[in-house]
Amino acid sequence: MDTEELRDYLKENSNVENLFTSKCLQYLTEKNNQRSLDKRWPQERIDREAANMYYKFLVNIHDKISSNFKGLAKHDPNKWRHFISVNEVLDLLLS
Repeated sequence: MDTEELRDYLKENSNVENLFTSKCLQYLTEKNNQRSLDKRWPQERIDREAANMYYKFLVNIHDKISSNFKGLAKHDPNKWRHFISVNEVLDLLLS
């Protein structure tokens, strides 16, 4: 399973992306409000930064799960789904 397949799986089976992005937007907006007026970011940049933070989070999750597989198993989506289910990864991400 590659990063995009993992992203799609998480999107279909949880609301991790929405929760993470929401918290990122809240954090980035608070940080932005602390900047002087002339250095504040437009909302588009805040949205882009939140999306980048989620992508880095997703890559980190992918790398950690991937390290549990050897050889061709790294590419088998069924093995990934089984691993995510057995190890309750979705529950851990939501907590």
